[in-house]
Amino acid sequence: MEQEREQPLVLVTGGAGYVGSHLTRMLLERGGHVRVLDKLMFGSAGLDPVAGHPRLELQEGDILHVEDVTRALDGVDAVIHLAGLVGDPACAHDRDATVAINYEATKVMVEIAKYKEVGRFLFASTCSVYGASEDYVLNEGSVVSPVSLYAETNLKSEQVILRGLEGSGVVRGIVRFATVYGASARMRFDLVVNILTAKATTEKRIEVFGGSQWRPNVHVQDAARGLLCLLDSPAERIDGEIFNVGSNEQNYRISQLGSLVADVLPGTDVVQRTEQPDRRSYNVSFDKISHVLGYRVEHTVEDGVREVHRQLTEGTVPDYTEARYYNVKYAEV
Repeated sequence: MEQEREQPLVLVTGGAGYVGSHLTRMLLERGGHVRVLDKLMFGSAGLDPVAGHPRLELQEGDILHVEDVTRALDGVDAVIHLAGLVGDPACAHDRDATVAINYEATKVMVEIAKYKEVGRFLFASTCSVYGASEDYVLNEGSVVSPVSLYAETNLKSEQVILRGLEGSGVVRGIVRFATVYGASARMRFDLVVNILTAKATTEKRIEVFGGSQWRPNVHVQDAARGLLCLLDSPAERIDGEIFNVGSNEQNYRISQLGSLVADVLPGTDVVQRTEQPDRRSYNVSFDKISHVLGYRVEHTVEDGVREVHRQLTEGTVPDYTEARYYNVKYAEV
């Protein structure tokens, strides 16, 4: 590994994505060297705010290609693995592709990282692995019960990282993101807070399906900061550990999120539907990352609603229904 740099070289897979674009910017702002490996399936807009930065290296490539991964891992001190098919609908569209991208590629990356003697391997997973549990507050030690292929493949990737790198000298850390919301240079509207805000802004009307389901929520910048927290923490505190990323105060039922959006954007009509197509429900504890690593969120759902509302009203996002804002629509192309 290169020792002459004052700051480590960090590889961010999926660094042009919804969370990755914020993470890449944050790493650069604090003086780091960043290599991004990204297929640019959604274009390069996520990196526009840092385009041409002298400490940013963009490698357009695919995590499914061994050559691309080998080249990307050359000389890096840490890897933060964000690339993958994200979201239940996108992953359900093509099961074979989902398994290849979200699981098989991780296995290959783990072996190459071990061979390259990477110092730290961090993986962004999801609280969706907890599945459907109405009666308990879930923590990192709770039984997992994924109800979607997206959650299943993330859980399998967690396991292959923790087991595959055990005893290798590579420090392993896993984060499980709450449901992410907020503005990003690579915007998404297939997320509950963001789509409710878009509907409220453009139609003055939102529909809430079911409503009793619990969802933990985290701002997209706080999600990125969670990964930075693991990157900066002493190895003995994070190695082999899993951390939920979010805050206890932002566990909401879906119906509460609808009401919250309407409170921030007065004049919004909230329509309650009895249908509940998504049976996931999980109320999650974020005590571990707070107590062990001192992590705290800096944003609220209300902040995210205002951000997304500004994107729509100021023209940053001219039409939120465009396919590029929805992972599943791109998966169908």
